[in-house]
Amino acid sequence: MPIGVASPDAGYRPDIQGLRAVAVLAVLLFHLGLDGFSGGFVGVDVFYVISGYLIGGIVLREHEAGRFSLAHFYARRVRRLVPALLVVLAASTLAAMLLLLPAELANYAETLLAALVFAANIHFYRAQFEYSESGEVPLLHLWTLGVEWQFYLLLPLLMLALLRFGRAGLWFGLVGVAVLSAACSLAYPEASFYLLPARVWEFLAGVLTAITTVPLLRLRVLREILALSGLLLIAAAIVLLDTADPFPGWRALIPCAGAAAIVLAGKAGPSLTGRALSLPGMTWLGAISYSLYLWHWPVIVFLLLGLPAPRLDWPLQLAATAISVVLATLSARFVEAPARQRTVPFARLALISGGVAAVLAASAAMLLASGGWPGRFSQRSNDLARALDYPIDQVFRTGSCFIHHKSQQLDEAACLLPDDGRPRVLVLGDSHAAMLVPGLQAAFPGSAVSQLTVAGCRPVTGARAERYFFCHRLIEDAYKRRIAAGNYDLLVLAGYWEEGDLAPLEASLALLAERKQAVLLVGPFPAFEKFVPRLLAIGAARGNPRIADAFLKPDRALLDQRMAALAARYAAHYFSPLRQLCDPQCRYLGAHGDPLIIDDAHLTAEGSRLVAEAMAAPGLMK
Repeated sequence: MPIGVASPDAGYRPDIQGLRAVAVLAVLLFHLGLDGFSGGFVGVDVFYVISGYLIGGIVLREHEAGRFSLAHFYARRVRRLVPALLVVLAASTLAAMLLLLPAELANYAETLLAALVFAANIHFYRAQFEYSESGEVPLLHLWTLGVEWQFYLLLPLLMLALLRFGRAGLWFGLVGVAVLSAACSLAYPEASFYLLPARVWEFLAGVLTAITTVPLLRLRVLREILALSGLLLIAAAIVLLDTADPFPGWRALIPCAGAAAIVLAGKAGPSLTGRALSLPGMTWLGAISYSLYLWHWPVIVFLLLGLPAPRLDWPLQLAATAISVVLATLSARFVEAPARQRTVPFARLALISGGVAAVLAASAAMLLASGGWPGRFSQRSNDLARALDYPIDQVFRTGSCFIHHKSQQLDEAACLLPDDGRPRVLVLGDSHAAMLVPGLQAAFPGSAVSQLTVAGCRPVTGARAERYFFCHRLIEDAYKRRIAAGNYDLLVLAGYWEEGDLAPLEASLALLAERKQAVLLVGPFPAFEKFVPRLLAIGAARGNPRIADAFLKPDRALLDQRMAALAARYAAHYFSPLRQLCDPQCRYLGAHGDPLIIDDAHLTAEGSRLVAEAMAAPGLMK
């Protein structure tokens, strides 16, 4: 039977409340770092489908009843989102003032201002290519609210315009917009994660579910199949996807299709999946899901930063979960519920919310003006923390010799030196190769050191592109054209090596050995669970100068041994930065007491030279 267009059901849907619980649990368990939930971030996409279904249904239902008002629509959205958000922002700001270093607090203030106007997604899109940004940003999760609020601004205007052409015009118009949005997601992968245009189709999947009826779903067996299939799709996305997969793109279709299937089946009638989602525990968790989403990430971040702790072990996972659930329950009961009651006049709610937002905005402005309130820490702590603002782009030569975005092009004249009689050396790899170049050039002026480095790619042939979609073209071109021609006396391979790189590295070393290309393989650098300047600054404040020792990633030593063995097998020279910098104890400070590491693994120019001076291979001439 054909698919028809129908008025959405206005009744309470406990299965949707349970679906909210699934979504927020997926995000929570992903952020807690539990094994088996590597794709838990897709809970956000499930939320988007639910939002589209509910909000699209409201607009259509009220329009057809002749009582739709944009003012009332936006007022309800303010009641739903703003009060709980402001409470979380106020609490997070107090915690940030206590725990964050000056540069971190200034960055927090910028994010706070963006969050207050629901533009955190735009802020983080603009900042995503900055090396100074740690993953532990207290308000990072609020990018999703930016996307959602922007959709709320757009949807009623879009639907009202399309309804001029009737129900069919609405349906086909929304399908057309969804197709354009999906095409945008595929065409602009770097922008699609944070920005609304590439996410609109996820919301519209929910809207289309609200206005579409499938008569065949009157059959119980078909509803059971559809609802169970939807749940399995969501589960598959949570278990099988991970952050190395380009996202959203086509992969977002998996959880979105799953959520739409559950919602569509539940609209047609009951199912066992719907009954499971409607259990009291699930509906309770769904009822606090918004507050739980708001609270959980700042709780996790401030626990890790405040202790500080390398990672969330199981006691901290339990603590973070308990604190988040308690705060979410209180927030839902004493903030969300009263704010949504019509007995509270909107003018009063708006006045209170506006006042709180104004205080937070003023606080952010003062924190920015003061440079992050450095007076909270000693001069020594502030000096150490200043390394977080180290001009790393100058070390990398970003945009010319270190390509960090597909819009950038390698400046061959500046980066690939001509034959001037000196031994020719090519440094190939990612940011860990880029940071070596100034040290090599300073330590070996008798060599012509060229640089071909690109973000996110190991200097191996045949490996798949991970986060960056363009970088392997440059690496593959280097193997096919530049190295194959025998232009270089020495090829230096360096990168942020991981276990999964060993197989393509061995294949690459075998190929280079066949070509009789001299190779210096640089092993893994020391890598830490947190940014080293932050640990040194906190250690200085707490009288523990070696606090960073507990944060050294333990897997680097075994990887170093395995890479040394590979180099020996293919007669390549090998250098171990790990042994140079961390044997027997890690060296954190340079000759003048400045940090050698600027984040969790990248070196300053002084650190680069310190490492380079210990290298030895044919082609490296003093």
